[in-house]
Amino acid sequence: MDAYNAELYAGLIGPVGVGKTILCRRIAEDLKRGFYWVTFSDLIRPSTLIGSFDPTLVFKIGYSPESFVPGPFTLACLGGSVFLANELNRGDEYVLNSLLDALEERRLYIPQLRTWVKVHKDFFFIAAMNPLEFKGTRDLPQAVKDRIKVWCRLVYPSRKIEEKIVRSHCPEAELSSTALDLILTLIEKCRSSHQIEKPPSIRTSIGIAKMLAARKKRFKLEDAPNELIAEVASLVLPESIEVLPGQDPNNIVRNLCVEVLGFG
Repeated sequence: MDAYNAELYAGLIGPVGVGKTILCRRIAEDLKRGFYWVTFSDLIRPSTLIGSFDPTLVFKIGYSPESFVPGPFTLACLGGSVFLANELNRGDEYVLNSLLDALEERRLYIPQLRTWVKVHKDFFFIAAMNPLEFKGTRDLPQAVKDRIKVWCRLVYPSRKIEEKIVRSHCPEAELSSTALDLILTLIEKCRSSHQIEKPPSIRTSIGIAKMLAARKKRFKLEDAPNELIAEVASLVLPESIEVLPGQDPNNIVRNLCVEVLGFG
């Protein structure tokens, strides 16, 4: 919010599932602004951001402003909305260059219409990205870095905060404190394991808790035994992590379950 009030664009750096997107949505809600976002990859082109002609409308009325469909970046610029460039450091430099004029000069060129449009004074740009050590990321071009002035580094929340987050998705009546404590211990073990390259996110913690609560309810159990927690973890965790080359995620999860729960 300080960056917004200072008219400076912000960047968020943090691992997958740490809450970057939901934080940006909350900022847009607090500002009472619209919210647009694009997740960058090699498949994203400038037209994805700026917009393109609708073939059906072109067939009816030809190439004109009426047949042009603005993209999410254009809509955010014109409407004074919050725009999230998610995983910006996975984007192609050619695509990133299409953002530069809007971020620096506060005017956007729409090549399809061969015209410039003025960026709304309330427009706010946020870049979110994974740390460079993650697969598929690139170092941002200096021209893009120069336009993002405030950088915030996010980490996974403390155990106490993560427990509150999980509780909000899985009511206390459905899961005991003991079971949740074991789930979070297992998640922490995964995040500290040197064999795991991409650790489990908060979404994974929520997924295990919700799945465990559903099974406990179906089996009409008073509490979830360690064996059941291990079984649920084996269904959720292996595909929620990325391991070092040559490692088997199922074996890693099984060994961690044995260590924490006594069952694999």
